[in-house]
Amino acid sequence: MSDTNIPTTIISSKSHRVRIAPNRRTVVIGERCNALGYKKVRETVARGEWDEVVNRAVAQYEAGAGVINVNMVGLDIPEKVLLPIAVTAIRSRVDCPLSIDFGDPAALDAALEKAEGRCLINSISGEQEKMDEIFPIAKKHGAAMVAMTADDDGIPYTAEGRLNCAFKILEEGKKYGFGIDDFIFDCIAIGVATDVGAGRCTMDTMRFIREKLNANITLGASNVSFGMPKRKTLDAYYLAIAIYNGMNAPITDITHPALKWAMLTADTVTGADKLGMKYIKETRAEKRALEAAQAK
Repeated sequence: MSDTNIPTTIISSKSHRVRIAPNRRTVVIGERCNALGYKKVRETVARGEWDEVVNRAVAQYEAGAGVINVNMVGLDIPEKVLLPIAVTAIRSRVDCPLSIDFGDPAALDAALEKAEGRCLINSISGEQEKMDEIFPIAKKHGAAMVAMTADDDGIPYTAEGRLNCAFKILEEGKKYGFGIDDFIFDCIAIGVATDVGAGRCTMDTMRFIREKLNANITLGASNVSFGMPKRKTLDAYYLAIAIYNGMNAPITDITHPALKWAMLTADTVTGADKLGMKYIKETRAEKRALEAAQAK
């Protein structure tokens, strides 16, 4: 397959463009600007303080995240108020592509109005009501979308079922002019502490989507370790295995060394990082930083 035929999802800011494609290195979607998942973010935003959110965005971008995910769900202040402020605050310090995570479609619409460039919507699914709500917003703003492989019957417990959800989303998306380049498919990471078959089902789903569609794939990778000890260790190995099985745009914490090096290693082994050049560059940068710290 030539490069021109490989599905490529482009996310951009005012001056930066990120290309996500199966034949390229892993692109990280930074997860840490998340009020729902991080107590400190939730507490500072509730006080009307935005430095924590902005500093997390900067740290993730400097660590190598290609896209920053923003989530303002879970506070007493309406999401429609907070999400556009969060987007504007991050934009004031770092010019990076954004993924807009939302609960309220009106908040999503308002945030996309404030964002420059092409954003990623996180997320839609094969549920008809969600597609009817979100596809018009995505069309209005020219956004790409994370597409969860679930539908009105919930999350399928087979890889074949999740693949069918991906096909359903693609077919419905055609009505709005969307193609495979407009989607990054979330094959759904479920905690291995609660479902013995969860890990294998997700890996099989990713292989199927890569084989049948050659599409871009994401996971909320930290979900796998809920309820388990040594969570970051489990997350790191899971990321490496997932990348081998086709994932190329994880939602994760690249500021954590174990997770960062798991991804760099996986890209080197699969050949996505040709001759390990990114791996070598990051190794040298780490050495320089350590030498500088020791010299102080």
